[in-house]
This record gives sequence, structure tokens and C-alpha cells, in this order.
Amino acid sequence: MNKLLIGDWQVDFSSGACNRLNPADPAQPGATMRLEPKSCQLLHYLACRPGQLVSKEQLAAAVWPDSYASDDTLARTVSRLRTSLDDDARQPRYIETVPKRGYQLIAAVSQYPAAATNAATSLLPRHWRRGAWLALVLLLVAAAGYQLSRGLGQTTPSANQKDLLSRADDYYHQIRLADNEMAIALYQQHINQHPRSGEAYAGLANSLVQKTLRWSGDNDNHTTLTSRVAAGVLADDASQQQLQRALALAEQAVALQPDSAITLKALGFVLSAQGRYHEAIAIYQQALQTDPHAWQVQLNIGELYQATGAMPQALLAYEAAFNAMTERYPQQEVQIRPWITEVGSMLGDHYLAAADYQRAESWYRRVISLAPLHEAATLGLSQVLHATGDTVGAMQLCRQLNQRLQTSHLCQPASGGHP
Repeated sequence: MNKLLIGDWQVDFSSGACNRLNPADPAQPGATMRLEPKSCQLLHYLACRPGQLVSKEQLAAAVWPDSYASDDTLARTVSRLRTSLDDDARQPRYIETVPKRGYQLIAAVSQYPAAATNAATSLLPRHWRRGAWLALVLLLVAAAGYQLSRGLGQTTPSANQKDLLSRADDYYHQIRLADNEMAIALYQQHINQHPRSGEAYAGLANSLVQKTLRWSGDNDNHTTLTSRVAAGVLADDASQQQLQRALALAEQAVALQPDSAITLKALGFVLSAQGRYHEAIAIYQQALQTDPHAWQVQLNIGELYQATGAMPQALLAYEAAFNAMTERYPQQEVQIRPWITEVGSMLGDHYLAAADYQRAESWYRRVISLAPLHEAATLGLSQVLHATGDTVGAMQLCRQLNQRLQTSHLCQPASGGHP
């Protein structure tokens, strides 16, 4: 299947060349472009499985068979592919994201015959045909360049040209051990090259805290920073030594850049992990004075407010974090993507538990507008619909989720009034 019609794009996978059909007149050529190699391979893999949910692991193994591909790498490739296809992640027509699971191609896929193109060319006037042959030669040259780039893909310098600090930040926000270790290495490399970079010291401090919180000791039963502190998970000598090192790095970061929300956030994060909540809140408040839209700070201070019994302040902080993430999503998609839907769904869950169905529905719908197949938000909205009398709508929503995600949620009213 080297040539496929995907939606309104004719795609030649042997060269990466794409031609968009003109909706007004399919006989007339539309926009043309050429996919980069990895985007082309990813689209081909999805196109061979139209309508199927393809996991991140499957895509990574298929498109990067001889190298490691982080969630960040895959997300960036999907993002570039969407841009090429003029697709919108929030209202997709081609590639739909299934949160925490993978992607699926939702556009119609069919083969298109090369002969039709040749026949159409033969009907052109002679001087147009000369132009068509020239275009064919240029396409062959482009194809050769595509194949050459595939052969040299392992040695391209583009990754090294990207700013180390930005790459480290992206790895840090993926919340996986391998990515966190990569972030630590990149932050240290950046510090070696730029010893007065406060943000690099802050990033390294954050990564060390995250490593201590998530991948040391018995963390299986504790999902938040404050729950792990309360359970004494971080009380062992190794964890305390790691946190002391992180504290020294964060203090160095603040000394270098005292008016930076990034460096102040790192210091607050370390203090939180040490159980020094009130000191951390004061530092976070200072950071928000510097940057009121620092969504990471809003998330962290929200958790501390919640842990110290100040739930109204916690809700305000979480809502401010969601709004800030929405505003900065186009610039920080890779960093924000793992958090924004979870925060919105958490807010929906809170209001659902409080029987504030109007606010719960509002938050669940905001999440679903960002991720149409978000499992927790869809189930939460189903519960809201049932609780407010729309049992048919609740059942339909639940069954559609089961069908799309191949899950087996119980789609009928349960005890307590929820489906």
C-alpha cells in the first residue's frame, strides 16, 4: 500500500509526497507537500490499521525500531504530522489521541490508482505536459532526497542543535524513569556549559526530587507528594541525602536568578518533599507574584493547600492552573499534555462528590473538549447525566466509550444512583 487516499490527501509513501484534493474541483490539483521520514512512517503504520487504536509502544517499535523513542519524541512527531495534514488535535479529522493509550486514524482510507494520474496527464496540452514531466523529475529528486534522509536518519544533527535546557524540560515532564534520567543528564550537561544558569540548577533539583518521590522506596500505595511525605516514604537516609542535594541546587538556582518563578518553584518543590509545607507555600506565593500564570506552581501550591485543610484555596489554585495551561498549551504542549486533562477531571470529580452537578458537568465537558476519549471524564459525565435524570444519555455515553476504547465498563445504573 504505497499509495493511499487518506481523507482528502493523496499520499505516496514511497516518496512522502502528498497532494490535497481540491474539494471544489477534484480534477484540479490542490496543496502539495512532502512528509518528513518519521511522519511518513508513522502515518503509513496508522493507515494500515484505519480506525484501530494503536498504542504508543506499537508506534515507537514500528517507527523507531533501532532506537529509544520517548513519549515526547512520539508526541512531537504526531504534532508535526497533524500540522502537515492541516489537522487539529482538539477537533481531529485525521488522527485522534486516546489519552494514556495511543492514537487512531479516523479519516477514511482507500487506495488510489497511479494510472489515473497518468491518464489525466495525457489529456493536458503539450506545453502543460512538459511542465508535468518537469514536476515528475522534481518529485523523483525529492524522493531520492527522502530515501537518503532515511538512510542518514541516525546521524542527523538536528537533535543536538536543539537547546539542551528545552530538551531537558520536555524529558522531565514525561514522568517516566528513563525520561527523568535523560533530563538529569541534559541538565548537568547544560550546567557544565553554562555554570550560571539558574534554570538548569532548578531543573536538576526538580528531577532529583521527582526521582526520589516516584522511584525510590515503596511508592505503590501513595500517588501524591503529600501522601508519600505523610506515609514516611521519604524518611530513609538515601532519600534524605538526595533531597539535601536537591535543596542545595535549588538554593543555588535562586541565588543566581532570585526573581524567577522557575527557580522559586524548584525551591518550593524541595521544601514540600521535606515536609516543610508552610515554608514551601510562602515560596510558591513569591513565585506567583513573579508569574501569576505559572501553572506548575499553581498545581503544587494547590496540593499543599489541600494537605493543610485549605480546600477553598486549593480549588482556586487548581482552577487557575487549568486556565493557565489552556492559555499556554500552544507553546508548551509537550509539558502540559500529561497534566491538563487530569486536573480538569479531578475538579470534576470533586464537584461530583459534592453533588454540585452543574460545575462537575462543566469541568468534565472541558476535559472532553480537549481529549474526546478521556476515560475518567467520560465516565464522570455519564454519572452526572444519570444523577440529573438523563439516564438514556448516560448509558449511551458509557456504551460509546466501551465501543471506542474496547473497555467493559458496566453501563447500567448501579447502587447509589450512578451508572
